[in-house]
Amino acid sequence: CSGHSVNRFLDDLGKCNHIKKMYFAGINDLAEIINKLGSAMKSNNFTHFVVNECHLGVPEATFLFDAFGLMNSLEDLIIDCEEEGGVLANLNDGDMAGCIPSLAACTGMRSLKLNHLNLSTNSCAALRGVFPRMATLRVLVLRGNSLDDNCTRLLAQGLSGCKQIQSLDLCNNRISDNGLDVLVQSLPTSVDALYLARNDITLARHVLLLRFRVLNILGNTLCPGGTGVIAASLANPECRLECLYLSQCNIGDEETATLADGLRNNQRLTRMSLGDNDITERGWNAFSSILCDTSSINATYNSNHTLQRLGVGEIPEDE
Repeated sequence: CSGHSVNRFLDDLGKCNHIKKMYFAGINDLAEIINKLGSAMKSNNFTHFVVNECHLGVPEATFLFDAFGLMNSLEDLIIDCEEEGGVLANLNDGDMAGCIPSLAACTGMRSLKLNHLNLSTNSCAALRGVFPRMATLRVLVLRGNSLDDNCTRLLAQGLSGCKQIQSLDLCNNRISDNGLDVLVQSLPTSVDALYLARNDITLARHVLLLRFRVLNILGNTLCPGGTGVIAASLANPECRLECLYLSQCNIGDEETATLADGLRNNQRLTRMSLGDNDITERGWNAFSSILCDTSSINATYNSNHTLQRLGVGEIPEDE
């Protein structure tokens, strides 16, 4: 299309006031396009807004978040500034902290995803002030930022009034055992899925992992006793875990045996991912007597019949 045709299209689009969903992808001049959309960006009708793989600097972020301040009907917001070649956001923590307060107008927000935007302490403090206005928030994703343990405290404080939130994704950040403990202790009880892949978690201290239905700590280098912490939770009758992701976690045969023992009486876990670890045949065999103990009829009956996926494949059913 010619530049003139594009401008005419944007002018016509700017006159629309019934647009529900807006999607921007792979755009280098986002600020200019948003400016040309004019009154359309001030519409109260948006429910879904996506910015994916776009170059985002201070002008673009300012335009965007100023517009969000008028979108009280917004339910789903996704901004993800990662592409295959790297991060596209030319923003720092202070820049984002100045933009985030505009989101307080989005009182109907159900899903908020702010990925690869260099969010850190100041941004999390700003989010802490915004979350109390989002009573219907159910999903929060802050992947690929610079969140540390202090950030988890700020986020948990802000989310304390979000009684409907179910899923929190903080993958690819810098959260350690201390941050994990804050999340376990302080998140609303409604949160049953926690995603912390590729952080700095080692499980070098005892942390109760009972409360979550889904826990993803893939890509964290666990200490030698880390699987003991997990096994203690799995063995607890109050454990609610159904899906546990432990791929790429520095787990060997001895650690696998510890996990297997924790599953002996577990009746909740249906999936455990253990791919890309240092587990040999000896390690996998540790699960045999747990899943099907053939030493007696009673032992077979009392084996773990709940686990359906182990490692990277399905567990075959008894014939």
